[in-house]
Amino acid sequence: MAIYAVVKDNKVINTCVATEEDIKPHNWVLLDNPSAGIDWDYVDGVFVDNRVFEAPLTTSQVSTPTKEELLAQLALLQQQIAALSE
Repeated sequence: MAIYAVVKDNKVINTCVATEEDIKPHNWVLLDNPSAGIDWDYVDGVFVDNRVFEAPLTTSQVSTPTKEELLAQLALLQQQIAALSE
């Protein structure tokens, strides 16, 4: 048994554990790179990681709400709570 990549339009869309006999009708590709997986590209017989990751926000990018904004949020929550009590 080995791990195979299910490739569609040069993109790995799934991986599976199978025997050589199992893969014959499917044309799956032996996953020879242990790091490769779903969303990797398969180009010219090579697995390539072209995934795009967004960088996490830093604390300087996250704005702290003002007192007025927090009070407005509190007022909305109080209205929602009052509506549930009716």
